Amino acid sequence: MRRPLILVTGATGNQGGAVVDALLDDPDRWRVRALTRDPSSTPAKALAARGAEVVAGDMADEEALKRAMKGAHGVFGVQNSRTAGLKGEVRQGVTLIEAARTSGVEHVVYASVGGAERVRGIPHFDTKWEIEQHLRATGLPATVLRPTTFMEVFTMRGSSLGLGMMAAALGPRRPLQMIAVRDIGVFAGLAFADPDTYTGQALELAGDQLTVPQIAATLKATGRPGRYARVPRLLLRAMGKEARMLFWFAESGYDADIPALRERHPGLLTLKSWLTRTLHDHGRRPPQPPRHGGKGQSVA
Repeated sequence: MRRPLILVTGATGNQGGAVVDALLDDPDRWRVRALTRDPSSTPAKALAARGAEVVAGDMADEEALKRAMKGAHGVFGVQNSRTAGLKGEVRQGVTLIEAARTSGVEHVVYASVGGAERVRGIPHFDTKWEIEQHLRATGLPATVLRPTTFMEVFTMRGSSLGLGMMAAALGPRRPLQMIAVRDIGVFAGLAFADPDTYTGQALELAGDQLTVPQIAATLKATGRPGRYARVPRLLLRAMGKEARMLFWFAESGYDADIPALRERHPGLLTLKSWLTRTLHDHGRRPPQPPRHGGKGQSVA
């Protein structure tokens, strides 16, 4: 029996790359087709060398997507408002869903954002909710993954400013939920492998929840800079919609059921275990080039 084929969009980006990793880790179960704008890029060539079928495509081009979906059992969809713009993100998401609907795809896994169904006025949350609603209206068998803050943002350049902004909004005691991008890929793999359980579900994803001081202490304990200066709240308010997400973190924020998620995925990473794993991996191989095209969020 031929292994099912999964088309992964954004395959050289953060979330798409994590899904490709998870599926390629189970080569006896899946065939992977990786959609990218530039198959000649170094990351795309690396995916091909690992066994993925790499194809060119633009998520705003429905005909190109239909060609990429030929023979596909499932599709993983993720869009990035930072590269496509807010309207472009919605256009890409709707185009991908319509291509899946007319191509006979049996399972769509869509990467949204934690809290998309609960809060309005955060631009890149609103776009993902609009895409979710369109997906639901088509009646396609689907699973929605709603990640919380990426752990990766705490090791990016400029992370001290991000921590300072979070400190201003959250204060010292309000925790923030977070997820390792790697685990988003794992949950996508679980959804494709067990459609009877995951079809129709929307899962908010987190592996840890920590206060800003706890995040800083964890960074320091694993050899990373953990210093930050609290940004004045007046400056946050002056940012308008751009700061709405930070204030929402303090008002209600993410609400993932971490113990229940760990029952489904016992290897779910905490911030400390992710940092330790990342340090170990970097010690075993040369640093990898950064992936682009992940979720359009600065701190989530």
